[in-house]
Amino acid sequence: MTPSHRAQLFLGMAALAVGAGLAGPVTGQPAAPADTPTAAPKSLLPDEFDVPARPAPVAPLLPGTDAPTVVAPPPPPLLTGPVADASDTTALTDPMAPPATGRDITVIGPLTTAAGGYGVGTFVGSRGRFLAGLANRIDAPIGSRWAAIALNRALLSESAAPSDIRPADWVAVRAWLLTRMGEVEGAKRLVDSVPVDRYSPALYRVAGQVALAAGDISGLCPIAGNGQLLSRDVMWDLAVGMCAALQGDDITAARLFDALAEDEKRVEPFDVRLGERVATIAGGAGRAANIDWAEAPRLTPFRYAVATATGISVPANKLAGLGRARFGWLVRNAGIGAETRLESLGQAAVLGTMSATELVSGVAALAPADAPGDSRAGRLRTAFAGGSLGNRRDALAAIMASGDGSTRYAALLEAATAAARLPVTADSADASADIIAALLGAGDTRAALRWWPIADKAAAPVRARAWALLATGTGGVPIDADAFESWRSDTSATDHQAAMLLAGLAGLGLASGADWEDARGELLPATANSWTRAIDAAAAGRRAGEAIILSATGLQGAWKDVPPQHLYHVVAALNRVGRPLEARLVAAEAVTRS
Repeated sequence: MTPSHRAQLFLGMAALAVGAGLAGPVTGQPAAPADTPTAAPKSLLPDEFDVPARPAPVAPLLPGTDAPTVVAPPPPPLLTGPVADASDTTALTDPMAPPATGRDITVIGPLTTAAGGYGVGTFVGSRGRFLAGLANRIDAPIGSRWAAIALNRALLSESAAPSDIRPADWVAVRAWLLTRMGEVEGAKRLVDSVPVDRYSPALYRVAGQVALAAGDISGLCPIAGNGQLLSRDVMWDLAVGMCAALQGDDITAARLFDALAEDEKRVEPFDVRLGERVATIAGGAGRAANIDWAEAPRLTPFRYAVATATGISVPANKLAGLGRARFGWLVRNAGIGAETRLESLGQAAVLGTMSATELVSGVAALAPADAPGDSRAGRLRTAFAGGSLGNRRDALAAIMASGDGSTRYAALLEAATAAARLPVTADSADASADIIAALLGAGDTRAALRWWPIADKAAAPVRARAWALLATGTGGVPIDADAFESWRSDTSATDHQAAMLLAGLAGLGLASGADWEDARGELLPATANSWTRAIDAAAAGRRAGEAIILSATGLQGAWKDVPPQHLYHVVAALNRVGRPLEARLVAAEAVTRS
C-alpha cells in the first residue's frame, strides 16, 4: 500500500467516529429562547452520601507534578487486563506523539458561552476532588434528559479547573462521564483539545476509552506508546501494532502481532485477529483470519471499535453489552449499519445526546429511500408536508402514539419539530397536551405556551395535563393551590405524580404560602441529609457546575425511583445558580415521564 493510500485509510477510520448526516450540536437540544412512592425509596446516590461528606483521599505526588492525583475508580479495562498508573512519568517518550507544546490547559473546553456554554467560572469555588468523586460514581446515563443536557453543557464548557486537582485529571473526569452518558462526540472534542504533552496518566486511560467508544482507531496512535508504558492493559499493545501498520511499518506490526498471538494468557486470539484485520487493510495482506463472533462471548470497547472501523458487522444481540450509553455512540458511528442506527436515534435523543431536530434528520437520512407512507419516515414526511392540515395532524398523532413505556418520550421528541410547525387551531384541542409535552421535551417553551388558549378549552383531563406541563415548563398559566387540586382531580393523579408536580412547582418558587401548606405537608414533607445539604450549599454559593453534578447524582435510575424531594432540590438548585430554563424543563420532564 502506498503512503497516500495509508493516509486515506487513516483519515477514513477517523471519519467513522462521527458518522454521516447527523451533524449538529454535541450537547443535545439547545434551550429555546426559542409509580407510587414508597416509604423508603432505594438509594440513587453515590457513596459520598452514605457517610458524612469528606474530601476524597489523594495519592502521593508524581515526580514533576504540582497537584495531587485524584484517587477515584478508574475506567474499566480497555480490553481485558488491569489498569495501573506508572510511578514515574519521565519514561514517556512515545515517538508517535506530536511535538511538545507546553500549552496551559487550566481553562479548556470546546463549548464557549457564545455556543451555549456555561462560562469559565462554571466550576470555580468547588473542590475538585469532591466533584471528581461524585462524577466517577454517577451511574450514567442518568434518568433525566434535561438534567443530562445541563450536565453535558457544563462538562463541555470552556471552563477553569476547580481547585486541588490537576487540569489534565479534571479533563479525564469530564470526558469519562461524558462517554458514560453517551456523549462520545463531545468527549472526543474535549480530549482532542488537550495537547498530548499535557496528558496525565488518568487522561491517557480515558482518552483510550473515548477513542474506542467513538470507533476511532487512528485516535489511539498519538497516545498508544505512552499508554503502553502507563498500563498493563493489553489493548495498548494491540494499539501499537495497529498504529505501526497504519503508519507503514509492516515489519513492526507483524512482529508485535506474532508475539501477542503466542501469549494467550494475556490476550485472546479473537482480539489478535481483530488487530491483524487493521494491519491487513493497511497493507499486511494475508495475515488476518475470518472473524467468528461465536468466539467472543462479550463485546468489549476494543472489539466494538476495531470491528466498526474495519467494516466488520457486529451482531445486534451483542451491542446491548455496551450499556445504555451505546445509543449515543451508535448514532455517531458510520461503521454501524443504518438499521441499527435508525433504531437507536430515539433513545439517543432521550439520553440528551441528540437534539429533536437531529433526531428527525437522522430518521430521514437512515430510513430506506422508498419508505411507505405508513412507515416511520413516511409519517414524518406527512407530519411536515402532508396534503392537508388534517393529514398532518393525523400523522403527528400517530407519531406521538407510536411510543409505549420507555419509548413514549422518544416518540414525543420525534414529533416535536413537526409539532412546532403545526398551526394552533381548535381542531387539535384533543392532542394539545401531547403537543405541549413534545415541544417542552425539545425545549421549545414559546411554541408550547401558544397552545394554552386551545388547551384551556379542551376536555378536563386534557386541559389539566396541559396546565401542569405549562405551569412547570413556562410559568405562563395561572398557578395556585386550587388549580393544583383541580389538576389532581381531573387527571386522577397518583400521590407520586402529584408529589412530583408539587416538587417541581415548589422548586421554582411557585408553591409557597399558606394555601399550599396542606399539599406540601401531605406530599412533600421536608427532608434533610448530606446530599440535600450539599446541593443546597452549592446553590447558595452559586457554584453552578457543582450544583449540576449534584443534580445528576439525585436523578439516577428511572423516574419512578426518583423521590419527589430530590426533584425539589434539583429544580431549586438549578434555578438559584442561574439556570432557570433548565430547571423548568427538568420539572416539565418529570410531569411528562413520572
